[in-house]
Amino acid sequence: MFKSHLKIAFRNLWKNKIFSLVNISGLAIGITCSLLLFMFVRDELSFDRRFKNADNIYRAYVDVKINGKQSINGKTGAPLGPTMSKNFPEVISYARVGYFGARTFRVSEKVFRETFVYAVDSTYFNLFDIPFVAGDPRTALNHPNSIVITEGMAEKYFGTEPALGKTMTVDGSGSYLVTGIIKDVSAHSFFSSNFLVSMSTFPESNDDNWLAMGYYTYLLLRKGADVRQLDSKMKKIVHNYVGPQAVKMLGVSIDQFLARGNMFAFHLQPFTTMHLFSARKYGIDSNTEYGNVKTGDIIYVYIFLAVAVFIVLVAVINFMNLSTARSEKRGKEVGVRKALGSGRANLITQFLFESTLTVSVAVAIALVLVELLLPAFNGITGRQLSTDYAGNPFTIPALIAFSLVVGVIAGSYPAFLLSSYQAVDILRTGVRKRKATLRSFLVVTQFSISIALIISMIVVRSQLYYLQQKNLGFNKEQLLVIINGAQLGNDIKTFKEELLKSPRIVNATNHSLMFAAGVPGRAYLFNRTTGTDPMAFQFLDVDCDFLRTLDGTMLKGRFFSKDFPTDTNTVVINEEAMKECGSNNPVGQTLSAIGIGGNSKQYKIIGVVKDFNYESLHMKIRPLVFHLSAVQQPASIITVRIAPGNIKATIDFIKSTWERFSKDEKCRYNFLDESLANLYDREKRTGVIATIFSCLAIFIACLGLFGLAAFITEQRTKEIGIRKVSGASVSEIIFTISKPFLRWVLIANIIAWPVAYLVMFRWLQNFAYRTAIHPWIFFVAGIVALAISLLTVGTQAYAAAKKNPVKSLRTE
Repeated sequence: MFKSHLKIAFRNLWKNKIFSLVNISGLAIGITCSLLLFMFVRDELSFDRRFKNADNIYRAYVDVKINGKQSINGKTGAPLGPTMSKNFPEVISYARVGYFGARTFRVSEKVFRETFVYAVDSTYFNLFDIPFVAGDPRTALNHPNSIVITEGMAEKYFGTEPALGKTMTVDGSGSYLVTGIIKDVSAHSFFSSNFLVSMSTFPESNDDNWLAMGYYTYLLLRKGADVRQLDSKMKKIVHNYVGPQAVKMLGVSIDQFLARGNMFAFHLQPFTTMHLFSARKYGIDSNTEYGNVKTGDIIYVYIFLAVAVFIVLVAVINFMNLSTARSEKRGKEVGVRKALGSGRANLITQFLFESTLTVSVAVAIALVLVELLLPAFNGITGRQLSTDYAGNPFTIPALIAFSLVVGVIAGSYPAFLLSSYQAVDILRTGVRKRKATLRSFLVVTQFSISIALIISMIVVRSQLYYLQQKNLGFNKEQLLVIINGAQLGNDIKTFKEELLKSPRIVNATNHSLMFAAGVPGRAYLFNRTTGTDPMAFQFLDVDCDFLRTLDGTMLKGRFFSKDFPTDTNTVVINEEAMKECGSNNPVGQTLSAIGIGGNSKQYKIIGVVKDFNYESLHMKIRPLVFHLSAVQQPASIITVRIAPGNIKATIDFIKSTWERFSKDEKCRYNFLDESLANLYDREKRTGVIATIFSCLAIFIACLGLFGLAAFITEQRTKEIGIRKVSGASVSEIIFTISKPFLRWVLIANIIAWPVAYLVMFRWLQNFAYRTAIHPWIFFVAGIVALAISLLTVGTQAYAAAKKNPVKSLRTE
């Protein structure tokens, strides 16, 4: 029986070549798209799952609200981890991660400046079971000046020689002893580093400083620990430890501070949520995360998952629609087979087998297409996805289940309906035409999804264009950014002077980091206001040439100047800071930077800068204070405004000048507009994916329309011939055939518009500055869908209308 079913199935597929090609190709393309997107979603959800203790690790974070403004910091003070481990039995162990700046490593003649060098506690490997190639994880970081490096870094610095026990010179003076070699860092980790230094190397890690938020604090809890109860217990930490330091800093008790509606609280975040949920669920300011963390957003997982489901749904609807439509042509076959003795069960099995076989062929083709397209998809998403069918025990069973379910559903109409007819009835009158309600519903659903995807694609691309074109408040063109300026140390000023000797260089400035995570903040008091009213401002270290180089605008007063040696005791603020101070003209008044232990420094405000964006446009402009000082932060940036024309010669001049000051490291630079574009890399990739898959969804839908139109045209061949003989024109026949399709697409627009609006409105909330969802977007999407459907159906209708009516009437 199986052999018979197989032979009949292949005979039917071959007999109806166009129908089979349309059906299988549409389904195969849809499955391919969905598999690629499912692979991306699975990759996102796999972050930080490989650690044995992952489900029992939590990160502590700080929720602070001052004067109605909330700031949630992913980092805490140094004493929190040791204190919690000592006072709460739920905490088995802790590990802190700190960043103490870039370091220049030298081994013999090999010299490299490494940006992301982190200090971790000796207990780090108790929490994170990273495989060791050499060394002992229990003792590797027990002593100061110990360092654990990855296999890749060991090869980079030591080649084929054993690295364990060797010494790496740091910043030309100190040294680290290599005490461990670990496997290369996984790409599926929120935080990772190629260099892990012992925390005890840095004395400041032992400071009893609760208010300097400089460390990730990870806690390993006992299995079954009540996390909510522990979270509540952390209030005692605030009163017992933070409170006394708050008194010294603000001059008021912690209770007085909190009584004014302010807030200071520690909370716990599950380790496995850090990649996707830090900002969206826990509200953690991405500016407080370390610069190389791999942050994601669950909203994009939902978007890609929805697109994957929608595309496969469009493909399945196609398949079901064409299968049910085509089945009506097989009435006589059913009648003959029943007359020859085939039972109903045999017929049902035959139809279900054919349908399932067709789906299986499409799945097989899809698997081949995935292998072929995966490198290109990896290039778009920036991932290294792989088809690990053997490693994932669910993939193959899921594909088999998919083939069976879709095959059974699509084949159930002909299987159960046609097999129910009596042989005499079906041979005498054929299959009775039924109202195509199901078919109409499927086409409407299919095009609703396609139109919603088109609208989403246009909105995403509009937002990206808006971000690229928005006026940031300064001139971002012709700005070259040297990101490893700290390598020059005290020679930065001289380096700038040498650059300015060339007419190719318009201006140059040295400042701390902007347009990235890590713009620091601190508490300030305006005109010595009471300690219960501190204001949280971000701050930048700049030189006198900063505003002139960026081509910013002064609103009040003046910027720093070399003509005023006392400007080191002054500050400049932006408009947002002026509003926060509550003064229309704060120039000449006092801003006090609150220090730990009650030490504060007073500055005179000498000017107000017109607001400009110094962070990603995901965030509104925040209050900002400019300090005239050498950059004290790890990242020291040199920004150079270059003259237009002959960019290559200008860059060569900058590089040759750099080499006179730094023999150990090359000049690392980029253009500011490129750096700004990288801030929206995730959105850009989303836009590309949305465009590609929206087009594919429309293509799949059109394949379905093409097949359906071909079937309906064939079904109405005799009617078309009669209409032509009766004097109907070609245009009238085309309209007659196209009318139901046009109605379906119009209904699909009515359904898709509000759904797409709600989804895109929510997505745009990710941006502090965003484009509007204009009405024209919906009309364009509707017209595009309408035009494509008309073109698809119209070609079939035109071909039918041009046929000789005599041939049409002879079809019977």
